[in-house]
Amino acid sequence: MTFGELLSASGIKVIARGGDGDPAVAGISYDSRSVNDGFVYTAIPGIKVHGDAFIGSAVKNGAVAVISENRHEKMSTPWAAVSDIRSAAGALGRALWGIDMAGITAVGVTGTNGKTTTAYLFKNLFDRLYGKEYSWMFGTVENRLGLEIVDATHTTPESVDIFRLIYNARIKPKSLVTEVSSHALALKRVAAMEYDVAVWTNLTQDHLDFHKSMEEYYTAKKLLFVDYIKRGGCGVVNVDDEYGKRLCSELTSTKKLLTYGRSDGADVRITDWKCDWEGTSVVVNYQNRELTFASGLRGFFNVYNMAAMIAGALALGVNAEVITDALASTSTVSGRMDKVDTGAPFTVVVDYAHTPDALVNILKTSAELTTGRLICVFGCGGDRDKTKRPLMAKAVAENCDQAVITSDNPRSEKPAAIIDDIVKGMPLDFPHIAIADRRQAIRHALRAARVGDCVIIAGKGHEAYQEICGARGHFDDREEAVKIYKEMAANDAA
Repeated sequence: MTFGELLSASGIKVIARGGDGDPAVAGISYDSRSVNDGFVYTAIPGIKVHGDAFIGSAVKNGAVAVISENRHEKMSTPWAAVSDIRSAAGALGRALWGIDMAGITAVGVTGTNGKTTTAYLFKNLFDRLYGKEYSWMFGTVENRLGLEIVDATHTTPESVDIFRLIYNARIKPKSLVTEVSSHALALKRVAAMEYDVAVWTNLTQDHLDFHKSMEEYYTAKKLLFVDYIKRGGCGVVNVDDEYGKRLCSELTSTKKLLTYGRSDGADVRITDWKCDWEGTSVVVNYQNRELTFASGLRGFFNVYNMAAMIAGALALGVNAEVITDALASTSTVSGRMDKVDTGAPFTVVVDYAHTPDALVNILKTSAELTTGRLICVFGCGGDRDKTKRPLMAKAVAENCDQAVITSDNPRSEKPAAIIDDIVKGMPLDFPHIAIADRRQAIRHALRAARVGDCVIIAGKGHEAYQEICGARGHFDDREEAVKIYKEMAANDAA
């Protein structure tokens, strides 16, 4: 396919074209460093530097054409100026590689909390419907391309990368589940993607360093339902969530929706549930039928994640037996209500909770399952929304018995400064201590725990690193908890 043919096939709006010739195109890249011979380079504006600054490098690496929102009249390399550069790479990739989304059952999951677990539930569902080798998933913890597991660098990859992976795959996917972040929607990383089902889990405060306001955050999330649902596809929305209810009111006349929740008007209504350390069961009413499902997932918030998958599966026409099997096969999701086997006479749980709402959920759930005290180790990430830091402290103080405030991923910020921001929300009379070294903070919490207590280590979940001063070093909360308790037990026995 030539450059001109590709521009036409992609449907992107071209404002102007120039340069010499109409070369054949072999690939698409938005990163000049990954450009190879025959590639088209899309010059996307970055947060600090515009992609135009790397056009020379891209051409040197083999780019045969360049696309930007700016005209490059003096350049001999073929170029095109377009009205929407962020959508260009995805649209070009889908056209170049001939990806037929109609032949792939696709689910996109968005929301502040619950995306990862819900995505895994859909992945398990599709494993049963199509076979593991034909079932793909992209998410926060990892990417699963059939039987291949690949590390995730972003919650949501660029769509052009997904299309390239599909084109190059020996076994093409029949299903695809994507966690869709608000960043990805705002920056159009999912350009040219289409979903049979779009899922809304909830919306609570997070990422306000990027979106600036909850209204802007909501508007970004809403795009999944406005721009990326296939014709005949369905939006699956949690109507117990304030913003989910608003979303339904704004889309009812234009989109097919299936709602879920405890609310009386929910299409898939949660009527009963049971949660303990062994797992969770939920009863839903759908079209006047009572359906019961169970999984090894722990915690009341997983009642909602399970209901989201159930509703999505019903929207796709999946029978209850397959849904039952998929849920029953799900025990834990890495770093989500992850009970760590330390051998201690108390419970240790690692969870990714890093928003006030997520902390409330994990702490309330753990309190219901714990006979003793609740001790929470938590911090806040650096270079992120600072306004939620005191709110995190308030959430912890109102829902547990003791807190250890520590570092999360301080990134370029000083840990002490982050902790100072957190402490501002902590009541003076609430039992707490600040220990910047996360390993020592975990040690302190485990040392303080007694028989029947529960220690929640929150914030990092599945992450096996800690980022300090821009450098990442290995650090896994689960590994550290096991190692520290073994050391404590050995020292106590000596």
